Amino acid sequence: MKTFSLVVAGALLLLTAGCSSHDVTDPSAGSARPSSSSATGPATTGPATTGPATTGPALSSPSASSAPTCTTADLRVTVRPDPNGAAAGSTFDDVLLRNTGGTTCLMTGWPGVSFVTGSQGRQVGAPAARQGTPAVVSLAPGASAEALLQVAEAGDFAPCTTTSVRGLRIYPPNQRDAVFVALPTKACAQTSAQQLTVRPVVLRG
Repeated sequence: MKTFSLVVAGALLLLTAGCSSHDVTDPSAGSARPSSSSATGPATTGPATTGPATTGPALSSPSASSAPTCTTADLRVTVRPDPNGAAAGSTFDDVLLRNTGGTTCLMTGWPGVSFVTGSQGRQVGAPAARQGTPAVVSLAPGASAEALLQVAEAGDFAPCTTTSVRGLRIYPPNQRDAVFVALPTKACAQTSAQQLTVRPVVLRG
């Protein structure tokens, strides 16, 4: 009788141990899945990889990108005294570039300016030095851009071999074709004398 009781007790202990083992391992397996999901989800999505900052700054205006560059053939180039320019030993002129074409065009940078002995003559002295920071100018038909040109007096440079010139050879920004604008004066023949200085084109108000 005692032997039977011991066998029954042993069987009950084994049954209880088996149930306890199942109850411990099942919750731990279930809790591992949410932990893994929360660790990997944010690392593969979100602003760090798909935010608008990676594409926004690269966008450009369709109207600006589709407009052609202003060519010399599109422009009427003239030079007029600048009403606001004044400095001892210098005169100031506005290089005007008017869009005579039928469509809007773009330009940016500085005109190339130098003294010449005539419309097909040789260059005298150094070309204009460039100052300032350029910006894109959009020229509608009939609109004008301007660039301020400073002309120092030839007598301010020493040594200086003065030469009579008939005017200026002007290249619109980023163009290879030039125009001649009459402006009789005296120029320094030495290229070391920086007699001309030009600023970038801006839209004429």
